[in-house]
Amino acid sequence: MSAILGRIHFSGDPVDPHGFQAAMTALSTYGREGSDVWIDGPVALGYQHLVISPESAHEAQPLALDGLAIVADAIIDNREQLLDQLLLNSNGRAAIPDSQIILHAYRRWGRECVSRLEGDFAFAIWDTRHQALFCARDHIGSRPLFFYHGDDRFLFSTDIRGLLAFSDISFTIDEYRVASFLIWPLDANENSFFQHIRHVRPGHYLHACRGRLEQQPHWHPQEVASIRYRHREEYSEHFRELLEAAVADRLRTRFPVGSHISGGLDSTGVTILANRLLRAESRELDMSYTWAPPVSERYPLSNSPRDERRIIADICQREDIACHYGTATGRDFHDFLARDIAVEGSTDLFEELPVMAHAGQRGIRVILSGWGGDESATFSTRGYPAYLLKRGQWLTLFDVTRISAGGLRHVMRMARFLWQSALLPLMPDAVYDRFTPFLRTDRLEQFIRPDFIDRFPQVWSQRGLAWREYADPMKIQAILLQNGHLASRMTTWANWSAPQGLIYRYPLTDIRLLRFTMGLPPDLLWHNGVARYLYRNALRDILPRNLGKQDISNEQKRMDMRLECWRLLADEAKNGQFRQYCDWLDTPSLHARIMDVPEHVSSHNLLKFIPLPSTLQTWHLWRRYGTFDRRTYRQTASRALPENT
Repeated sequence: MSAILGRIHFSGDPVDPHGFQAAMTALSTYGREGSDVWIDGPVALGYQHLVISPESAHEAQPLALDGLAIVADAIIDNREQLLDQLLLNSNGRAAIPDSQIILHAYRRWGRECVSRLEGDFAFAIWDTRHQALFCARDHIGSRPLFFYHGDDRFLFSTDIRGLLAFSDISFTIDEYRVASFLIWPLDANENSFFQHIRHVRPGHYLHACRGRLEQQPHWHPQEVASIRYRHREEYSEHFRELLEAAVADRLRTRFPVGSHISGGLDSTGVTILANRLLRAESRELDMSYTWAPPVSERYPLSNSPRDERRIIADICQREDIACHYGTATGRDFHDFLARDIAVEGSTDLFEELPVMAHAGQRGIRVILSGWGGDESATFSTRGYPAYLLKRGQWLTLFDVTRISAGGLRHVMRMARFLWQSALLPLMPDAVYDRFTPFLRTDRLEQFIRPDFIDRFPQVWSQRGLAWREYADPMKIQAILLQNGHLASRMTTWANWSAPQGLIYRYPLTDIRLLRFTMGLPPDLLWHNGVARYLYRNALRDILPRNLGKQDISNEQKRMDMRLECWRLLADEAKNGQFRQYCDWLDTPSLHARIMDVPEHVSSHNLLKFIPLPSTLQTWHLWRRYGTFDRRTYRQTASRALPENT
C-alpha cells in the first residue's frame, strides 16, 4: 500500500507547489515505486507508490477523471464483484487499479460506495463540480488518515509528518491529550498530541466543503444481521469458508509474505492456512515471526506441552515453515521510549520493530497478523457468564464457572469467578468501578505536576470505552472493535513499517468475517466445556489438539527487558538526565523513581515500573515540542535537584 497527501483551499487561493512538494518529501519512505502530484489551482493531491497487489503495479495516481480526482491507499478485496456491478472492462480487468474502481464506485453510488467496499483502504476524492472533498477509511482502520481543517484550508495525510511539513501552519501540543495519556496510558487511541490534527475515524467517511465539515459512520458492528442455522456444524463450515477467503485475499502479491505465530489460536490458524494456500500455488510462506525468545540457558523449554515455543516448533516442523524468534532487548525498549509519540502514536509494541527490520531485509512486503481475533473470531467468554445469569441459564453458568475455576475443588476460585464475571457486570457503574478487575492506572504512582493536572480535572473520569464488562457479549465485542486500540496499533505499525517497504494485513478483521461473527448466537462462545468453540471446531483438522499457549519464557523475557531498560535509564539519570524542568511532570519524583532500580522485577516492582514508560515518552515529547519561559526554567531547575544528585 502507499501514502496519500492532499491540500485544498476552499477560498480559491492556489496551493504553493514548492510547499506541497516539501510535504511529499516527508512521506518519501512510503514510496518505493515513486511518487507523483496533481495540482489544479487551489487543490493539490499527492501519492507515494508502494506495489503490493498485482493491480497496484498499474496505479497511476493521483487519478483525475471527468471532474473527479482521487488518491487512495487501498487494496480492495471484492474487486471482481465491483467490476461486474460497475460494468468495467471485462478483458483488461487485471490492469484496472483499485483507485479507478473506487472512483467509479463513488461516481455511481456517492457516499454509499464505502459500504460496498471490502478490504483495507483510506482515500480522498475531490469533486470539482461541487467543490467538495470526500474521504473515507475502512471499517477497522487498517490504513491511517489524519487531517487538519481551519481558515478555509483542509489538509490530509497518511502520516502526521505530512501535515507538519507545511511550514505555513503552526501546530502546538494538545495538553489535554498529554494529561489523558499520563493518567490512562493503556487506553490506546489515535487522538493526536497536536491541536487541530484529527483523524478520520475507522468505519467513517468525511465530507468537507467551504464552511462545512461532517464525519459519519458507515460501519455499525452492533447492527449486523443475526446469523441462525439449524445445525451447529453449519456455523463452523461457513466460518472456515470466510476465513480461508480472508487469508487468500491477503496473499495476492508477487512479493514474499511473512506471518506472526505465537502458539495461540489466532496467529497459528492464520499462519497454517496461509502456508497451505501458498503451497497450493507452488509458493511458500517466507518466514513466521514470534516475539518468544529462542530456547537458551536463560529461557529453557519448560516441561509443559503447552509451552508456546514447543507448539511453534512442532507446527513449523510439521508445516515446513521457517521461524524467527524474538530478538528484542531492554536496549530496544529504552530506545523506543525516546521515539516521537506525537508522530508515531503511543502504542507500546516495540518488540515488533526488530521483526520489521528482519522482514525488510528479506524483501517481505506483507506480514499477516492475527490481531483482531480476540475481538471477533476467537472472542472469549467476556460478558457471557453475566449473560447466562441474566437469562437464568443456571446449568450452563455452573458449567462455565466450574471449568474456568479448575474444578469443584476450587470453591474460592468459583466464588471469585461468579462475582467478577457474572454478578459484577450487572452492577451500576459506581459499584463496578469500585471492584473492577482491570488495572486502574490512575491509582498507580503519578509523576504529574499538580498545577498541570489541576487544569484538566475531567481527565480522571475519561477512561476508554472498554473499561468494564456488560451482560451482553455482542455489546462488548462492538466496543472492542470501536474503542480505538485496534486502529491505534495498525496506525503505528503502518508508520514503523514504511521505511522497510512492507505492510501488515489482518485477516481476522476482514469485514465479511466480522459481519458473520458479530451476528452469531452467544451460545457459540461456549460448547461442551470449550471456549472459543467456533474457531477451534472450524480449524480442527489443522490445529493441534487443546491448543492454548503458556508463554512463561516470553513473560520472563519481558521482565528482563524491563529491568535492563530500567538500569539503562538509571545510568542516564546518574549523568544528569531527566532532571530538566518540564511543565507537565514532577521531574524530582521521576528522577528518584528511575534511580530506585530493584535487583529484580517482581509483581510489586512491576507496579512501580508501569507508569515509567508513558511518563518518559511524555518527557521526550516535552523536550521536542514543549514551550516554556527560559527564566522560569532556570529558577525551577536550580531548586529541583542538587546539581550532583
